[in-house]
Amino acid sequence: MTQISAILPIKTRGRHYADNIGRCDILFASLRHFAAPDLFARFVLIVPHDEVREIQGYAKAWSDFPIEVVDESLHMGVFAEFSQRHQIRNWHRQQIIKLYAPALIDTEYFLVFDPDCFATHPFSADTLIVDGKALTHYMPRTADVPGYWAASAKLLGIADPHLERDGIWMTPAILSRTLCLNLQRRLQAVNGQDWRRVLLSHYMIDWTEYTLYWLNAEREGLQDQYHTGPRPGQRALHADQSVWLAEQMQAWDAARHFAPDSDGLFAVVQSNTYISPQQVARRLAPYFPIEIQPYERHVDRALKAAELYSAVTRRALKLLRRLRGL
Repeated sequence: MTQISAILPIKTRGRHYADNIGRCDILFASLRHFAAPDLFARFVLIVPHDEVREIQGYAKAWSDFPIEVVDESLHMGVFAEFSQRHQIRNWHRQQIIKLYAPALIDTEYFLVFDPDCFATHPFSADTLIVDGKALTHYMPRTADVPGYWAASAKLLGIADPHLERDGIWMTPAILSRTLCLNLQRRLQAVNGQDWRRVLLSHYMIDWTEYTLYWLNAEREGLQDQYHTGPRPGQRALHADQSVWLAEQMQAWDAARHFAPDSDGLFAVVQSNTYISPQQVARRLAPYFPIEIQPYERHVDRALKAAELYSAVTRRALKLLRRLRGL
């Protein structure tokens, strides 16, 4: 039987992470309902060192999956080298963790999740791996932030990010272990140091994991060997409508995701909208059983203030760079 792996970075402390356990309960409830039995060879949760024991406790509710809780510090000691608050972007940290996945899995393909994803239709390995290739959601590169593609191209030594083309879309996504390893080698070869240090040291530019991954696969001519779109009559990886902004929630038609003629296997209610998982669960409960376990919400005003300071500092430094023509 073909299996794939899954990678899920989790934090419960920070600006919009306090409800991530509730979001994970929704995600795993949806996988329990829609994923084929024994689909996952390994389901890896990567967690900051000071949250490991707590997450291990919450993860007991998901123990019908092959869960492995991994201490981030055992693999990402390099994070400690960037000790200035404005150098550490949680957004970039979790992207690096996703690209590091080949060190934690054995399968060729792995599903990348965030806590705010959920499944909407039954799926199996044959649904996700089509003729030996990962089912991929393609979108115009201009549908994303063009600067992401340009920043990633710069780090890879690619002159033209080809914004006129389609590219891979956001999480959830299915990535290739081989292509991730190729990307790591390329970043190191172009920049002359460990690929994680390359990415961390370029915190001032908005590279992303998927733009890096796709541009390098394209540079190598391998994207079509490892990735494919849905076949005729097959659902896409992403629903055509997710909740990316808080103001979209009121008009959000959850039933649409689960209709027989709906087009996507997964949808998202983005965590930075601060929409509570309890509110999401009420909307989704008619379509699959959901039980949100009691969890402690870590609301640290000092940490939020520090993260806000970091964001403001980076914006100021970016503006200074632009004024200097860098």
